[in-house]
Amino acid sequence: MKEIIDQLKEQGAREIVLSKNKERLLADLLFSGFFIVIAVLYFLFGPNSAITFILLYSFISLFVGLTKRVGLLRSLRLFYAEHEEALYAVSLFETKKYPLKELSEVSVQTRPDVLQLFQLFSLFSPNIDYTTSMGKTWKLSFSGEKVYLTPDPLESMDFLLKGEIHKMEEFEVKPFYHPKNWKRLLGKWYFAATVKGVGAYAALLTLFTLLGIGPIATTAVIILFWIFNLWISDRVLKIALDMRKIDDPDLLPIIEKVFSRAGLSHVDIYVTESAEYNGFAIGANIGRSLVALTSETLKLPHEAIEGILAHEAIHVKKRDVLIGQLLRFALIGLVFAGVFLIHEAFPNWLEHNQIFVFLGLWLLIFLLPAFQSLFTQWMEVRADHLGATLLDGGNAQMANSLTILCEYQDRALEKSVGYHIDFKNEQEANKKDKKISSLERDSWFFRFLEFQFMPHPPMYWRVHALQTTETEWSIRKIKLWWCSRFRESLPN
Repeated sequence: MKEIIDQLKEQGAREIVLSKNKERLLADLLFSGFFIVIAVLYFLFGPNSAITFILLYSFISLFVGLTKRVGLLRSLRLFYAEHEEALYAVSLFETKKYPLKELSEVSVQTRPDVLQLFQLFSLFSPNIDYTTSMGKTWKLSFSGEKVYLTPDPLESMDFLLKGEIHKMEEFEVKPFYHPKNWKRLLGKWYFAATVKGVGAYAALLTLFTLLGIGPIATTAVIILFWIFNLWISDRVLKIALDMRKIDDPDLLPIIEKVFSRAGLSHVDIYVTESAEYNGFAIGANIGRSLVALTSETLKLPHEAIEGILAHEAIHVKKRDVLIGQLLRFALIGLVFAGVFLIHEAFPNWLEHNQIFVFLGLWLLIFLLPAFQSLFTQWMEVRADHLGATLLDGGNAQMANSLTILCEYQDRALEKSVGYHIDFKNEQEANKKDKKISSLERDSWFFRFLEFQFMPHPPMYWRVHALQTTETEWSIRKIKLWWCSRFRESLPN
């Protein structure tokens, strides 16, 4: 790190002094502490179950995240290299170079929005959080990443306002404990504990164990709690992901056309801020469903957005969110039932072979995505092909929509990966960089992983299937996916 800083200074880079204080770290400690306390209480008093392993993984992830935050607070240095027109972020963990030509938007917040930046409060990949104080925060939108940092108030940041970045917006952000943020804070905490993790279920199990409530009553309450969470999932996610309704006059007619053709007249379309290109459906049934697009997705050509909306409209129409949750719950239930039956049948053997029990549970948890992909991939393929029937261009338009989405995703990922640099070998590394393309057929091992473990089939296959079949949904397409799932998973 010292060598990198010395080289930057030799090249004439100007250091940007950062505002640093412990208050920023305390906010992360407070949020993390809530979930860590739940995990510790469960480890001490809760029953032995698969939740133990999930909590252990979450506990380790939180600890690693906090360690990184402490290291970042102490080590982060920021430099502006005028001759390169690039911003350098140097820390113990990494060095990143952000060319200002990739900067698309600059805004300033009165303080960091910690409810947006905390890792468990985000559904997508976390933002690049370089905030080291609770002071004025600069938000920089680069291709593939949104960077947040807190320079000293006396530092000049005018170098960011060049070229097309001629206007800087400033937004007021109230403290997370402000009364106007209470609903948002509660929604995000609830989201982290029930949707993104199992903290709420662990807390219930621990409480019921301490109260001496039997396993049958505990199981019944857990199931009812899960149903309740599924029922209110649309409202929780709207709050947790800071969604707002799309009001773009150019997009509203497209939305109306797609969803009226699908026979869905009361589905709201929202946008949530993220540097990723993505869209998703939420809700337990048609009457409580919504579709959300990320802010980056709205930058795609309208023809591509129309295809994405058609795909999500089919998920809503077919109740895929509800069915997927029910099937996932059934799978987990079968796993627990199997573990219980084995425990009842071979109690002595299990007691003396704990290492096999541990490895067996980890194997089951590892294989769950493989079982889930059997139905999630089928739903995705069906949404592609039935969604195509809602489009004027049919399969060709849907294939083109997925192609455009994929190209933008790959370009953003390529840019994001490119921001990480090896300072000594930067030029050589740039020459060796391979273009990222999800539309190309990969080696058999990666095809195997995608077809057997991922919720979506590989993008190259989805586009090819649309381009080589007619615009409809039929048994023949199910067979095509099923055969490809195994044929494409084999060595060439």
